[in-house]
Amino acid sequence: MAELVMVHGIGPEDETEEQLYGDWMRALARTLRDNGRAEQAARLEDGSVSAAMAHYRHLYARYVPQDDWDMPLPDPMAATGEDVAADIMDNIQQHASDPAARAEAARALDELRAEVGPEQGPAELLRMFVAMLGRLGPVARSGFAALSSTGVFHLGQVAAYLDDETVREGAIEAVLSQVAPDTKVVLAHSLGTVVAYEALHRLERPLPLLVTFGSPLGLRSIIRRRLRPQPLRSPGHLKRWVNVADRDDFIVATLRLRTLFPDNDAVLERTRLVKNRNTNPHAAVEYLKHWQTVEPLAELV
Repeated sequence: MAELVMVHGIGPEDETEEQLYGDWMRALARTLRDNGRAEQAARLEDGSVSAAMAHYRHLYARYVPQDDWDMPLPDPMAATGEDVAADIMDNIQQHASDPAARAEAARALDELRAEVGPEQGPAELLRMFVAMLGRLGPVARSGFAALSSTGVFHLGQVAAYLDDETVREGAIEAVLSQVAPDTKVVLAHSLGTVVAYEALHRLERPLPLLVTFGSPLGLRSIIRRRLRPQPLRSPGHLKRWVNVADRDDFIVATLRLRTLFPDNDAVLERTRLVKNRNTNPHAAVEYLKHWQTVEPLAELV
C-alpha cells in the first residue's frame, strides 16, 4: 500500500520491479529538485513518501519473441497486434514532427494495406510492419522505441493484455493491490495507462490524482473494441487526471485525448505536450524529466 503508485508500460521482460522503481524515483526527485522543490525531492529519497511500483511484466513471459520472425501470438492476439501496428503507423503519419517521416509512414501504410491480404494472415503484416519501420528516419524509429524483435514484443504485450484474460486480470490486480485509502497519486506510463484506466474504474474510494504519459488509450484498436468500460469516461472516484504526450512518441495514439471523452467530463484535462529526446521519446524517464509531468503531484508528495 502506497501514497504514490507507479504503473509501468511496455518494455523488456527482464527489467525488474526494483530497476523500474529506482529509475522512476530518481527521475522524479531530480525533476522536483530542479524546479525548486528540494523538500519534496528529499521526502521521496528518504522514504518519507511511501511508494510502490505495480509490476506485471512477468505475465508476458510466454509471449516473448526469440527473433524478428518468431512471434508467439496465437489468434486472436496476432489480429490485435496487426490492428495496433496499423494504428501506430497511422500515428506516425498524423503527428510526426518530421514531414519526411509522415510521408514515409503514409506510403508504408498504403503498402501494408495493398500487399497483405487475408490469406497471408496477421503475422505477415507484423513482419512487414517491423521491416518498414526501418525505412523511416531515426526520430520515427525511436518514436516506436524499438525495431526488430523488441518492437514485435511491444505489440505482443498490448495484444496479450487485450486478449488474454489471465494477463489482463493479473495486471489490474497488480495495480489495485497497491492502491490504498492513503494513495494520493497513480502515475502510469504507456500500456500502464490502459491498465490503470481499467483498474481505477473498479476503485471504490476517492483518488486525488492520475497522471498518464506516453498513453495508447486513444488507439482505435483498443478503444473501439477492447477497452473496458465503454464508452470512454473518467473513473468515477477520480478527482483529477493529467495526460502528457510527445508528438514523436508513436505509442501515443492522439495528442488530444480529451476530445474522445464526454464534453461534460471535468476530470481529464487537456493533454500537456512535451519534447523528449529523439533517441527514445517513449521512455518513461524522459517524460519524468519534464515539469509538466511532475508538477501535478508536487503538492501531494
